[in-house]
Amino acid sequence: MHAITVAAAAILSLTLSAMAQNVDGGPETAREVKLPATPPANSPATPPAAKSEPADKKFTVSGGYLHQFNTSLNTGGNYAADRAYAAFASRYQLSETLRLDVDLGYEFDHYQFHGTAQGLGSTLNTETLSVVPRFTVSLDDHWTVSAAPVLQLSGESQANAGDTITGGAIGSFRYAFDDTHVLGLGLLVKNMLGSGVLVVPAPLVDWEIKKGLRLSNIRSPEANPFVSIELEQELSEQFDIALGGAWQFRQSRLEDSGANPNGVFQESNTAIYGRFEWHPIPSLRMDLLVGTAIYSRVKTLDGGGNTLTSTGGDPSLVLGAFISYKF
Repeated sequence: MHAITVAAAAILSLTLSAMAQNVDGGPETAREVKLPATPPANSPATPPAAKSEPADKKFTVSGGYLHQFNTSLNTGGNYAADRAYAAFASRYQLSETLRLDVDLGYEFDHYQFHGTAQGLGSTLNTETLSVVPRFTVSLDDHWTVSAAPVLQLSGESQANAGDTITGGAIGSFRYAFDDTHVLGLGLLVKNMLGSGVLVVPAPLVDWEIKKGLRLSNIRSPEANPFVSIELEQELSEQFDIALGGAWQFRQSRLEDSGANPNGVFQESNTAIYGRFEWHPIPSLRMDLLVGTAIYSRVKTLDGGGNTLTSTGGDPSLVLGAFISYKF
């Protein structure tokens, strides 16, 4: 992991140094489509304004933790996972119609395997870092388009950093009928570890059904790894509740000295969850999440992307907590 950390620190330093002169205030707008900057690592997008939040917030720091309880595998045995997330987002208004959002994300996953045939040992630690500089252009009062290159490093803690790098791009457009009714479409295209290309289309929706009740896929926690859709109900100025469904996809390069040298670990699932959101002060947000992971699938691939093992998993309980602060 040390090589990955050094590479990410260099990218972060250069990015922030180049953008620091361009800091300028700009009004908050509805958050852009939430696409995985890493599959699935954090894809911090332009956040929606928190309730009663001042419009001059330029930076967001966020983090979270999620525990996936034992998931029984069809080929025997089970696995559990602990996941930690961190993200930093900054906003720069370059002109009246052009904005730059620089989003950085980190995810740490700790897996525990019991009696499985995956050839991964009893534990596996993987880390993912992503950098997404997103340019957004307001064409008029209704149409907005955005585009961003995506750089990701994802691998086992001792993997060679150069073997963990993948990249691609995110593009999206949206149409705002008014402040509470927004529709659009986004697309992520990104190469995968080993071989192949990941293409993820994602509709953008932020639609108020009635006062306080909205259907949205852009208001989930800042540092979360989900491509989700939620039905969210506002309870008060400080509290919301939501019911959502989400898809997750992960790939990580394995170290070159293990049983599968330079191979790839791949995991995917769908989560159904409930979420409780609290804003103790306008700039601070906290979320608690409880749900179940279904349609789990775990794979190992060789260095060229060929499948070595593949198995599905039973539903398992998921608990998580997230926090973010804007300044």
